[in-house]
Amino acid sequence: MGSMSKSNTLGTLLDLIAQLEDTAYDFYGRLRQRHADNPEAMKLLSAIMDDELLHARVVHDIIGSMSEFSRQSPVSPDLINQLEETLKGLRSGDEDMFTCSDDTCDAIEKIEALEFDVVLSLINVPEVNFNFSTSYARNQAVDHTNKVYRLLRALD
Repeated sequence: MGSMSKSNTLGTLLDLIAQLEDTAYDFYGRLRQRHADNPEAMKLLSAIMDDELLHARVVHDIIGSMSEFSRQSPVSPDLINQLEETLKGLRSGDEDMFTCSDDTCDAIEKIEALEFDVVLSLINVPEVNFNFSTSYARNQAVDHTNKVYRLLRALD
């Protein structure tokens, strides 16, 4: 399957990750509405949503720190396709994703894996020069992963 994107560049990848952060925030918001009767899940989902807002800031910080030349660097079309397919699935509005805990967990795992695989891989790239995001993203990985793990347990 070919990529729906115009190009397989780092700029396209980062634009898709920015969209994923926004979509993840919406996804967790919808999930929070469905679990209004579960105080632990509500608390964790609110914290995860706060994280997603900060993740979006990290991505925008990375984008802003890169030259146009760096944004044109080629990336794997497989990664672009993975992001596009995940975004398409999350945006579909498919309520089955929320009614079956296995489907919910699968969606969460896809979101989180793509977020961290891409964003954390850019932290030590010399062309990426950003202030707030470097230390935040390094420290955030473990904390956010712990929240997601606790959420998955709370949803069982």
